[in-house]
Amino acid sequence: MGQPGIQSEIVPVAEIAPESIQAMYDIFARHYDCVSSQQFMRDLSEKDCVLILRNAAGAICGFSTQKVFCVSVDGRPVRAVFSGDTIVDRAYWGEQELALCWARFVSAIYAEDPSIPLFWFLISKGYRTYLYLPLFFETFFPNCEVPTPAFEQQVLDTLARAKFRHNYHAETGLIEFPCSQGQLKPQLAEIPARRLGDAHVQFFLKRNPMHAYGHELACLARISPSNMKRFGGRIIGQVVAAHEKINPAVCQGAD
Repeated sequence: MGQPGIQSEIVPVAEIAPESIQAMYDIFARHYDCVSSQQFMRDLSEKDCVLILRNAAGAICGFSTQKVFCVSVDGRPVRAVFSGDTIVDRAYWGEQELALCWARFVSAIYAEDPSIPLFWFLISKGYRTYLYLPLFFETFFPNCEVPTPAFEQQVLDTLARAKFRHNYHAETGLIEFPCSQGQLKPQLAEIPARRLGDAHVQFFLKRNPMHAYGHELACLARISPSNMKRFGGRIIGQVVAAHEKINPAVCQGAD
């Protein structure tokens, strides 16, 4: 059952107060190992904005950092939204406001120019993160049902190399760091027995067997009204129809 009074906001990184950044790090450190405050700050500084959740008392209870990329693939312009550090405090698991906020955020970016392909570039070191793909998208890659098409594979390789350079291994689709850049605490990385029979979970474990040690699986999904399920598709349709231009992020190019 969802917690009452959860609200979300989209805040440019430069406008986040120091105490809010500390609160974000505190939440992240409660759920992840191998992440120093310096590393957290460095990663945050590379992002455009943060989707922030606050509870009824106004305290931060979750967030997701976001970066917008513009790249060229085979001479075609491509845009992508990269979701970085993301966590919702365990007391608020099951809450949908972060997903709604993210859908509004990407819908506004899509509406700026629907003619340019827009993708969600997601990296996953946990099965819960990977399961957002079948939950919210009709098609996504990699998945257990169909091979990744050539163009989508090019987009994924281009984005992953731009962001992670030599730590990305195209042959496996994994991002592997010399030292862990963050990994779920052991009790949170455990997979419940009821989940082990899920085909998507099995696929994730096969593709990313070292996920518990911080290895990330690079993933991609097309952001469009026809490819997003449920409220995501409805929100994009509404934003495009209304020609809303809230401009939550500026396309600044790949890191």
